[in-house]
Amino acid sequence: MAVAGGVSGAGRGLRCLRLGLLAAVVATAGGTAAADESGGQTICLGRYALCSSAECHPIENEPESVRCDCEVPPEGLNVGNSSCQSRAASLTSTFSLWDLTATETKAAKRSLACTGELGGPWAFCLDARCTETDAGGAECTCDLKPASDYYTFTDRCPETEAERRESCGKIWSAALQTELLSGYTQLWSFYADIPELEYCPR
Repeated sequence: MAVAGGVSGAGRGLRCLRLGLLAAVVATAGGTAAADESGGQTICLGRYALCSSAECHPIENEPESVRCDCEVPPEGLNVGNSSCQSRAASLTSTFSLWDLTATETKAAKRSLACTGELGGPWAFCLDARCTETDAGGAECTCDLKPASDYYTFTDRCPETEAERRESCGKIWSAALQTELLSGYTQLWSFYADIPELEYCPR
């Protein structure tokens, strides 16, 4: 299921212009200014951690938190509630369209919905503080949310109901669908070639 479709050549040009203006604003301010807050959150251009497809694990004696194994994508647009200054000072987990972007070295990921009886505890990692690992990823401490419907990302969609149950039985960094769509809609207009938000088939 694709959320975004194609755009006209004029639309691509406008999005290239908007992205160029955004980069100029951030560069002018030394990479620390809020790039865009029109969607209610702060979009920055810079370094960040991405946890939107991260598996998470319990932390001993911290029942309300989990440790999530996240990644550090190339510097780019990312959205969260934290300021660009705080993200520049400390590696922070935010949301971006990197998981939806196919490159020469990776395929685009799809959103996996764990809903209904498959909904379980999940991790909320937006604006979590992270530590870069020796392997180039990031270890982030995230809030553990009670069981509910949630949406994460995966590079391999379950092919059977048993596989879906197994996947949803783990703790993932995830979001409510409204949160996922909010982050996506705040970012997509900056892109000339819009990464499509697709869901794993049910």
